[in-house]
Amino acid sequence: MSTSEPPRDASPSTSSRDDRGDDADDAGKEETRRQYERFTPSVFDSREDGRREAYLDNAKCLLMAVVVWNHSMQEFLTSVDAHERRGWCGADTVNVLTHKYARTFYLVLNVIGMPAFTMISGYLSRGWMRAAREDEASAANTLHRIREAGTQLLGTYCVWQLVYMLINYYDVTPVQWWSPIGVTWYLLALYLWRNSILVYAALKDRVVIAVALAMGLFVGFTETATTKNGYAFFDWQRLFVYSLYFYFGLTAIQPKHIKQIYATPYAKRAVPGVCALVGVFVALFATLYVFGQCFDELQWNIWAIKPYDSSSIRAMFVGMLHRLVLYVFTFIAAFAFMAVVPSNRSFITDFGTRTLYCYLLHILLVRGFSKLINLTWGDAPLSFRLSAGALWLPLIVSVALMSPAVTIFRPIVQPNFNALWRVEPRVGANVL
Repeated sequence: MSTSEPPRDASPSTSSRDDRGDDADDAGKEETRRQYERFTPSVFDSREDGRREAYLDNAKCLLMAVVVWNHSMQEFLTSVDAHERRGWCGADTVNVLTHKYARTFYLVLNVIGMPAFTMISGYLSRGWMRAAREDEASAANTLHRIREAGTQLLGTYCVWQLVYMLINYYDVTPVQWWSPIGVTWYLLALYLWRNSILVYAALKDRVVIAVALAMGLFVGFTETATTKNGYAFFDWQRLFVYSLYFYFGLTAIQPKHIKQIYATPYAKRAVPGVCALVGVFVALFATLYVFGQCFDELQWNIWAIKPYDSSSIRAMFVGMLHRLVLYVFTFIAAFAFMAVVPSNRSFITDFGTRTLYCYLLHILLVRGFSKLINLTWGDAPLSFRLSAGALWLPLIVSVALMSPAVTIFRPIVQPNFNALWRVEPRVGANVL
């Protein structure tokens, strides 16, 4: 809190005041204000001025491309499994070396994409923490943030949950509003994470991270209710597991770290970042094909959508140990990727302002293309499917869905619910 600003509760001094009691009251108020400023947590070294950071928009664009790439590779591996009739934890029987590299690359995309994107979302939610911790947290300010989250996140979630229910689960009754389908889980999770800041702000930053880590580890011991569409209620497991990335970005990453990235020559940080990413690939390859970890189990562990194996107490604690290792691994992969992200403004900077469109729409194009190929060219060679899934399909989808033309979908991607609110809310920033 800046000491150059006049305190909101201080009374203006006047030359005509000569009452000793009033002077004592003013002195007491001034001392209280100074003590408040002394003990108020100063997490942020500067106030937001409305400017967008080119580095963060670049990172959002590239991470969204990673998410698209991830789902495109997933469709390719699904076609490989169908072609090989591969069962759970089965080995590849054709193009073995190629498919080993493809599966490893797919897992690299998994450990980078959503963990790093969630950290950025946490960093961009610092305003919530400021509103909850500083003396300026008036009721109007807090209500504005809750309104904004309700419009941009919860409202959009309801719209797209309905879309995916109509596409995939139109025959499932009753309607499963609270079991997120596909990509909608992140909208609901982000809404809950941001509103939880109003409570967590009372804790010290390191306590917030410790609580998030504990919840992410111990939620695996709990059972999650599953609705008729086969998905978990509130996507409970992933909600808590990924909360650590969000709260880490919220409390541990500060504006000074972003400034340091701008001040560091690109080659000085990109070269170690690339080396670390190569190390991540090698480590995952060795985990799968040297130490014999099952690909399917590792994939589900990264997704974190189910509790630990409850066949025995030992198995559950082993699952918790695996999750702890996964946390360390994903943080390394995320930091390595963020080191490679350029900080200069370019065409991808503008693309990074429209990631919400790409996030919600890309799965329709990627899986729609896969279904189209299955219907019209069922015996398409795996080489064609690999070139599509690993090269040109994710590139085309990413560029198309983050280009300016995609804003024609604004009514369904960013629906306007302002008519619901008693006071017209201010225009907020893009949620993703």
